[in-house]
Amino acid sequence: MGVDFSTLILQPNFDVWSRDIQITPVASQPGAGSYGARGILRSQGTRIIAPEGEWIEELSDQETKLDIRDAEFTVLPQQGDMIYIADEGNMKGGTFEVTNSENNGGGETTLSVRKWEPAAP
Repeated sequence: MGVDFSTLILQPNFDVWSRDIQITPVASQPGAGSYGARGILRSQGTRIIAPEGEWIEELSDQETKLDIRDAEFTVLPQQGDMIYIADEGNMKGGTFEVTNSENNGGGETTLSVRKWEPAAP
């Protein structure tokens, strides 16, 4: 009998740490309307691996990630979808574009997102 990580581990964590998001499924469901969901937003320094295999973490750039629980989606967001995330605490929100997704095989997908700014006139 397998362990249901999504229900036993992810769900309680999402109940505590997630925030409301609004997804516009531009790529995953073209023509469909926006819908509400939840996710855990985090930002971290950019990580690269040196030729010797050691982590180098002291860069001036950052990566912004949004973790979502797969069981809460009929169609998972994908590259090109837009996500609005409200400000919360010291973590600024705004509109983000999904640039990549990575599934952990245990019920969670991590979306790499970047801040979206409209083109200047």
